[in-house]
Amino acid sequence: MREGFDDQLHRLETDHVEIGMIHYVDSMADWEAVRDKGVLDYARELKAQGVIRCIGLSSHNPEVALEAVHSGAIEVLMFSVNPCYDLQPAGEDVEQLWNEKNYEQPLVNMDPQRQELYETCQRLGVGITVMKAFGGGDLLNAELSPAGKALTLYQCLHYALTRPGVATVMSGARNLEELKNSIAYEEASEAERDYAAAFAALPKISWVGHCMYCGHCAPCPAGIDVASVTKFLNLARAQGEVPETVREHYAVLPHHGGECIACGSCEKRCPFGVPVVENMRRAA
Repeated sequence: MREGFDDQLHRLETDHVEIGMIHYVDSMADWEAVRDKGVLDYARELKAQGVIRCIGLSSHNPEVALEAVHSGAIEVLMFSVNPCYDLQPAGEDVEQLWNEKNYEQPLVNMDPQRQELYETCQRLGVGITVMKAFGGGDLLNAELSPAGKALTLYQCLHYALTRPGVATVMSGARNLEELKNSIAYEEASEAERDYAAAFAALPKISWVGHCMYCGHCAPCPAGIDVASVTKFLNLARAQGEVPETVREHYAVLPHHGGECIACGSCEKRCPFGVPVVENMRRAA
């Protein structure tokens, strides 16, 4: 590895590595150094040589991550995703994500920049691999949880996996039993994975009016996949236009927003008070 790059680009010493990950890029100065001072060029050389297949970057700062994703230089983003960190604004000090003082007052809805990041990754085909899905374990402990209430392992995993752009979750484990518990998510029931009711009852956090893609709006009498239509609507709204990829994915849905009969049954079932009928009208 080239001198001076060891602390920026981590590469496993094997014959072939799927991802060359540029780690811990949490400030704009870090990103500019990666982009302009040879680190990114070196990663591109490794990809051209077939040593790695993809260029990845890890960050805890949505502002920096967005800049990197928009650059077109990275194909994989390692990012911290969970229902508490998603409420916090961008910042270069990662420790603020778990600073208790930042959770003392009630918090409402996801930070817009974080939502934009996830939606941009989905639109541009950048896969997100999630770290900190359990908040370092704090979210699983009622006394430590910034949300004021414990969540289950399955709820945290399902939340992360249902965010736009997310491809996989790296589940930390201190022993074999914890690893097996995370793997058991694949066989968990929908009821065990469901986070909507728990999130709606959190004492310190509110997602009023914010679609969580949880699926509680189903079934629609017109057959509309409300969560998918809403996700594509949000992707288009974030862009200020309808990108081709969104248009094509929306087109192949069996039913569309224009088929909504405005019966309101979905809104009665939504734990977060989302104006579904209005969203369907906008989608159309």
